[in-house]
Amino acid sequence: MSRNRQSAKKAGTEMETAVEHYLQWALNDQRIIRRRLHGSNDEGDIANIFFHGQPVCVEVKNTKLLNATKHYNEAAEEAGNLDSPYPWVVQKKPRVGLSTFERIGQQLAYTDSETYHTMCALAGRFTEKFDIDLIGRSRQYVCITLENLALILNDGLPLGPEG
Repeated sequence: MSRNRQSAKKAGTEMETAVEHYLQWALNDQRIIRRRLHGSNDEGDIANIFFHGQPVCVEVKNTKLLNATKHYNEAAEEAGNLDSPYPWVVQKKPRVGLSTFERIGQQLAYTDSETYHTMCALAGRFTEKFDIDLIGRSRQYVCITLENLALILNDGLPLGPEG
């Protein structure tokens, strides 16, 4: 079944809601919410995420193709609108559902190399254990799981309210 505008919008909303709920759980913070659209002044899809006092821009994508450069450029522009030094794209991983926090945590999260290494340096040495993939035509983006991004945001502390 091919996607039309309505089904694409529904898939995008489903993914944004899943990421919102996952990050609320992982970071134990109910203030994290899906952001309303602001047109050309959009500030990312998920609001109220901070890392060492700075806002984090999270752009959520549920597209068939990765289009890393296009999606990252959108996240970077929206990070500028938010005055955030940390642009991230969270993208649906093919053949991995959204039915549990474990599966949502397996979704892709990517940013530019400089942002990734800056955040890892601030978060601590635990990030050295992460499996990373370099993606994009020039392999200029670092791709990890959403779970690992949440661990960075949480400075390596266990995820979830029980953690």
